[in-house]
Amino acid sequence: MAKMSSLKESWLLSVIKIAAVIFRALPFRVSLWIARGVGTVGYYVSVKKRRVVYGNLKTVFAPCKSPVEIRAITKKVFVNYCQSFVEILCLPKMQRLGFEHFVGLENREIALRALSKGKGLILLAVHTGNWELASALSSSIGHAYNMVANQHSKTPRIDALLNKYRAVSGGKVIPTNGLTIRNIIRALRNNEIVTLVLDQGGSDGVVVKFMGKTASLSSGAIRLGIKYGVPVCPVWMKRVGVAKQVLTYFEPLDLSAYKDTAKDNLEAMDRAATIFGQKIQEYPDEYMWFYRVFKYSDESHVVILDDGKAGHLRQSQATAQLLRSVLNQRGKRVVEQTIRVAFQSSSKQKWFSVLAFLSQAFGFLCREELLAFFLTPTSYQELIKVRPDFVIACGSMVGSVNFFIKRCYNTKAICLLKPGPIAWKYFDLVIAPEHDRPSVFKTKFALTKAALNLVTPEYLKNQSALLLNRYSHLKNSVRMKIGVLLGGNTRGVVYNENQIRLLLRQIKEAASHFNADILITTSRRTPAAVDAVVSKEMRSFERCVLCIIANDYNVPEAVGGILALSDLLIVSGDSISMVSEAVTSGKRTIVFRPSGHFDQQRPGRKYDRFVLGLNAGGYLLACTVKDLSMTIHNMMTNKFAFKSLADQPTVRQAVEEIV
Repeated sequence: MAKMSSLKESWLLSVIKIAAVIFRALPFRVSLWIARGVGTVGYYVSVKKRRVVYGNLKTVFAPCKSPVEIRAITKKVFVNYCQSFVEILCLPKMQRLGFEHFVGLENREIALRALSKGKGLILLAVHTGNWELASALSSSIGHAYNMVANQHSKTPRIDALLNKYRAVSGGKVIPTNGLTIRNIIRALRNNEIVTLVLDQGGSDGVVVKFMGKTASLSSGAIRLGIKYGVPVCPVWMKRVGVAKQVLTYFEPLDLSAYKDTAKDNLEAMDRAATIFGQKIQEYPDEYMWFYRVFKYSDESHVVILDDGKAGHLRQSQATAQLLRSVLNQRGKRVVEQTIRVAFQSSSKQKWFSVLAFLSQAFGFLCREELLAFFLTPTSYQELIKVRPDFVIACGSMVGSVNFFIKRCYNTKAICLLKPGPIAWKYFDLVIAPEHDRPSVFKTKFALTKAALNLVTPEYLKNQSALLLNRYSHLKNSVRMKIGVLLGGNTRGVVYNENQIRLLLRQIKEAASHFNADILITTSRRTPAAVDAVVSKEMRSFERCVLCIIANDYNVPEAVGGILALSDLLIVSGDSISMVSEAVTSGKRTIVFRPSGHFDQQRPGRKYDRFVLGLNAGGYLLACTVKDLSMTIHNMMTNKFAFKSLADQPTVRQAVEEIV
């Protein structure tokens, strides 16, 4: 950690000393009133810290508290923290007036009974209330009090000043260095009190369940208690009223049955974590939520935002699959959830895009309760009941929601395709195909040749088995197979019934000529008139062994199964997802444009840019409908050197860098 410049530290030290003089001169309640005001201002001004606190609280309380309630707790956390800081500066004044006016003690007899064993006493705490005031109680118990304090290398002189204030109340500070354990053991052998914290275990801590999710906790107190038989008492400091705090002792943890093994340490820590977790959930505003509580958790919650488009969902699922693989490799268990994002109306969807666009510049507009005005009740309730670690969204509609959630929860956002009006720079990872012509921006970026998809050898094998089980007659088909995937109308592409008749006629001729069977499926976007043409032309054709009209009966494994079983694929160029899946499958692929010609000279539409780019790269053959018969013949009689498309390694590398 880089050391703060001497000039900056001197300036900050002077500010703290001046503030201390002012606060000690004022009546104590006035000082705390000012502190509460500063805390309130800090809540509104410190955006990054507010997001961290809110995100932590959301992780714990999402299932049981509303966004408004969590935001109110967040504000109280800022206020209580500022009050605690002012109280530290006022420790000399509090000593002069008598600590008993400011700090109360509950269950004092528990501490005395534990100390009567002569082995010292470890007070096990978490960062709650103003723990610095606990040292003021040492005189009332009659035993020396030791506080282990982390040393901040960036601000050594400020550390020294704070330690001076801590010593005012009679406590001794044990710094964290190579002699820390030795000093703690020496104090315990002298039958003194030592305070150790359970939370903030960092990278060296032990991962246990803490408030519903695993977190890294410090095992020092538990291990010392087990190894040396020292009583370990959980303690809780809470604020009572305006100017007083109360320290409560709980009965010592029963560690007699445990040995100093990893398994026993973990079990004992789990018991301690349960005690503190319950207290924090009871008094959430007392806890210091400013650090990333669950940073070292071995659990990751991944949420996919589904806009209702099958192609977009598959791209998100493919990304989630790669993310899961990376997280599993790093020892994390993944909980994956898909949430359907539905707006109340198209007009409200447009208005939300405006709100999301403005919130890029005005962060205060990112309040998750505002989503209730735009989303359907079901979508809204599903969204506010979770606090994911990663959010994946594909497409402009859910891209804005992804950005909104990132701003609210301080989570990691992965964006696929253009996120509507939101700048790409606001996402942690952007996965975009070359045909989207992405501009340069400051964020992690993975450029793909096609749309990311779920197609792998394992996926094809599974989809093939599902389709064969559903249509058992396909098992008897041993001839070469031509797979046909038809999409539907979309922006810039309108299906032409005459073109489709011409297409089907040529496919049937090719099947007869090359002794092949036909497997064909339409999509839910296919126009009804085209569905009727396909049904009439193909279901009566003896070589068509499978004809699925998705709008009549949607078969989930239709596309994947046809990709797996076919030797040659013919795909409509209006569906980037289907074309990408076809090319990724490794099968010979022909792509046609349903309503006319690909514009070779000026491929302005993204569908044309996409298909022609893959055609130029040698991944597929693009043709017009009228040229399909000749293209099939050339492909069947000539050996084309098709390239294998593999975007997943590129995306995986990018995912690894943001995890």
